[in-house]
Amino acid sequence: MSEIKSNPLEAMLAQYADNNKPKYDNKEKKVYDLKNYFNTYIGDGIKEAKKEIRILPPAEGASPFVIVHAHKIQVDGKWTTFTCLKHEKNEPCPFCEAREALMATGKDSDKELAKKYNAKKMYIAKVIDRENEADGVKFWRFNHDYRNTGTYDKIYAVLTALKKDRDITDPNSGRDLTISISRDMNNKPQIVSINAQDSGPLSEDAAKAAAWTSDARTWEDVYAVKPYDFLEIIVKGGIPAWDKDAKKFVDKASLKTEGSDNLESELTMGVENVKAGITAAAATTTESVPSSSDSDDDLPF
Repeated sequence: MSEIKSNPLEAMLAQYADNNKPKYDNKEKKVYDLKNYFNTYIGDGIKEAKKEIRILPPAEGASPFVIVHAHKIQVDGKWTTFTCLKHEKNEPCPFCEAREALMATGKDSDKELAKKYNAKKMYIAKVIDRENEADGVKFWRFNHDYRNTGTYDKIYAVLTALKKDRDITDPNSGRDLTISISRDMNNKPQIVSINAQDSGPLSEDAAKAAAWTSDARTWEDVYAVKPYDFLEIIVKGGIPAWDKDAKKFVDKASLKTEGSDNLESELTMGVENVKAGITAAAATTTESVPSSSDSDDDLPF
């Protein structure tokens, strides 16, 4: 039974929100709000920019950077990131199975193709975007760089250079980080430097600081972990879609009627919101498989 509301307006608003919830049975569906994510993409026509963040303190004894593994592949013309089920859930993963099958043939051509299905190492940190503090806590996901020249390496260099107040996440004496971004020779936005600001409190507003540091969400609350059947369709070259009648994921191409009411695409995780402000991310994709360091950070889908 619904909770009783205090007045008709509140009840009407609650009813409207309930009426507009997704009606299909896919329990893996998440609501993607761009405010949950921090990234270093810059819009078309912008050659360089600076962004300032504060990395939030982790649980005691933990690193603020959570290591995760994911697979990157082009789906329907867009590079998309999918959490690796094998690494993160200890479950069978279609991408990893495809890689293992290709490696097992012993052919050099198959070994090269297997790289397409490698799990990429990534980091996720909880941050405050100083330009958009009203958005609250954001999650920043970026790639590991095996050349040791990536985002994580730049932050580590900042820490080693500091002589005191080296805990940049401390809520009382931590430091904001200024991220400088510019376009490379291929016109892709890249982080060129990261610098630490003077030490200071997370916020002069104690209540706001407390709200930020007590945010209990983890990366799994904002980044999808797709099920095996969804990922299997992608590995086979298809486009997953939710069939409400069959109550399962199917390849979009197998449906007779395009745009049917029974079809709910699962590949629009905030895409329209992102296009409004950071269209450059989609405009710079290529047909080649990206390396682990092709992009300094990563969109939430």
